[in-house]
Amino acid sequence: SLPESKIVVFTRSGSLAGYFSQLRPLKAPIFAITPTGAVARSLTINWSTLPLVMSFGINPEHDELSFFPMVYWPMTGGQQKLSAVASDRINAYMRNGGTVLFDTRDGDGGEHSATLRQIGEELDLPPLVTLPEDHVLGRAYYLLRDFPGRYTGGPVWVERTGERINDGVSSVIVGSSDWAAAWAMNDAQQPLFAVVPGGERQREWSYRVGINMLMYTLTGNYKSDQVHLPAIMNRLGE
Repeated sequence: SLPESKIVVFTRSGSLAGYFSQLRPLKAPIFAITPTGAVARSLTINWSTLPLVMSFGINPEHDELSFFPMVYWPMTGGQQKLSAVASDRINAYMRNGGTVLFDTRDGDGGEHSATLRQIGEELDLPPLVTLPEDHVLGRAYYLLRDFPGRYTGGPVWVERTGERINDGVSSVIVGSSDWAAAWAMNDAQQPLFAVVPGGERQREWSYRVGINMLMYTLTGNYKSDQVHLPAIMNRLGE
């Protein structure tokens, strides 16, 4: 009811801004900040909503990481050394159920491997192993044998079984496939980057990889339990 009140919403899909718009706030315009032009255009039809296109990310020194079940961390050549505060907060995030997806984005070419090693020295990372063939990440939603992004063929690494696994979910996933580039779209919803070498079929599989990663981090060992349900029931019967 304040004459100068405003509502500011950060949204990737537009759904939160749409919810506030349905409440029909009087004299309180909704500033919906989104990184996607297509989402911004769709929000223009909402009640009292002023969309703004602006990219945003996470600052581990200041932002609350617990809101995010998974954090995507692409490696860059200009990676700065983490502060003690940032390292402590990221370590606490991983210890308490969060998953960090490290992507060297070099197609296993090693360009940013040194950056990943630097980060590994600054964080308390668990021992990692190459993703086993029967790992739940490959069947959390889609059945996957490979995990392509913009590039394909690179290995995926996860936390070794028996370490500090949180509800069956690895606190660290490491790859080199540049998944975000395969997913990226421009304002016209056209791909920003070509995928190598498999064309649009490879891009479709990269979307499935992303869905599996999200389902894996959100559902814990649920899918693994479902796969092994017959054996579990037999054990209970005994």
